[in-house]
Amino acid sequence: MTSIAPGAAAGMALAAALVAAPSLAQTRPSAAPGWHYAVTPYAWLPSISGTLRYNLPNVPGGSTGADANLDGTRLLEALDFAAMIGGELRNGRYSLAADLIHLRFGASGSKVGRVDFPAAGGGTATVGASAAAETSLEGTLWTMAGGYTMAEGNWGHVDAQAGFRLFSIDAQTNLRANAAIQGPQAGQSLSGSARLDASEVLVDGIVGLRGLVAPGIEVLGVALEFPYSLDIGTGASRLTWQAAAGVGWRHRWGSVALGYRHLYYDQGGDRLVQDFSFSGPSLSASFRF
Repeated sequence: MTSIAPGAAAGMALAAALVAAPSLAQTRPSAAPGWHYAVTPYAWLPSISGTLRYNLPNVPGGSTGADANLDGTRLLEALDFAAMIGGELRNGRYSLAADLIHLRFGASGSKVGRVDFPAAGGGTATVGASAAAETSLEGTLWTMAGGYTMAEGNWGHVDAQAGFRLFSIDAQTNLRANAAIQGPQAGQSLSGSARLDASEVLVDGIVGLRGLVAPGIEVLGVALEFPYSLDIGTGASRLTWQAAAGVGWRHRWGSVALGYRHLYYDQGGDRLVQDFSFSGPSLSASFRF
């Protein structure tokens, strides 16, 4: 299994940064009739940690993994392309929000730490390995959720939301070992130089809460607000959840928010995505119309 630590996973964003739940900047319920909408470009710089599992070429039932580490700073060095944007439509208590992230990361250093070969009589036999590798990632994360405002007032609002999150990832690891990695049985081996490719599309249903707290505090004449978002889901994944919170400054044209966001994925079994977490700061600007 391939493990991508802080940053590498981000690279996946699917590494991509992904489309996690709608971005922190958001509109508030309005007494004015009709639809109101907001567009929110933003930047998210997460560290990533996780595990990818590849099937071994020419070894039925075999799998291997590579560990890689990327923090937010190193992520920028490997980043080839990034696009992040959110949006929201709202009519009274009803809303529809979407968030989209697409990221592409070039080769970054990683390491193979273990290889699982089929064992005689069933099961697997694990062979320790130490091999350098480079992993490239490209991914898209898209979340869409409908919401209903359960409570609102001068203090802010709380919305219940339900929808789906799609996570698409393409991963490639180039293995460079000093010698072939041999399994416990004859004919089982992983070449000292091998290219491992895998892709996956995960679609999960999610439910959660989102909203903001407006304490009526102003700094230099600008009102402060504290947006938040929390969701949990399952489907193609065994578990996925996301949480975000921050502080925003509301202007007549919209708002600016500085926050922190965490996204977790676990697919389990022998699937590509074993577990991934993306955690890091975000900065967004929301324009209301």
